[in-house]
Amino acid sequence: MDSHDARPPFYRRIEHGVIPVLEAADAVAYSLVGLVFLVAAFGMLIYSVLAFPTSLAQDGFPLAIITLINDLLLVMIILEVLRTVLSYLSERSGSLRPFLFIAAISATRRILAIGAQMSIRGDQMDPDQFRQFMVDLGVNAAAILAIAVALYLLDRRAEQSLTAQSTD
Repeated sequence: MDSHDARPPFYRRIEHGVIPVLEAADAVAYSLVGLVFLVAAFGMLIYSVLAFPTSLAQDGFPLAIITLINDLLLVMIILEVLRTVLSYLSERSGSLRPFLFIAAISATRRILAIGAQMSIRGDQMDPDQFRQFMVDLGVNAAAILAIAVALYLLDRRAEQSLTAQSTD
């Protein structure tokens, strides 16, 4: 007889009654959060497409396309967070991979934003601003490389784990 069964029946009844209710409430809350993320992704996607012609007319093609790509990358971030919620709901566990993808997309967005700022300022940029932009670009590029290495190592570890399981 294990120690769990040694507890008084009152505690076991509470545990068996409360835990399923809390798990159901957790699933409902995560589902609602997932729906909000889905609506946000569609809303941002529609906004991005509808705002593109105005941006094109006001800012010109290069900045309009950078803005559109930036907005679409934001949609991808929202969808990756939604994927994390869905993964949690189906597996009841979290994963590092979606957060690494979100970080990579965020760093890419920052690189695009820096590129847009630099193209707007052009020759009017002083050396300190230019240096700051270069440092920012370097840090974000390094972050993307580190994330790529982390994803590679995670994949490799998963493959080794599968190989070890198949030989057992």
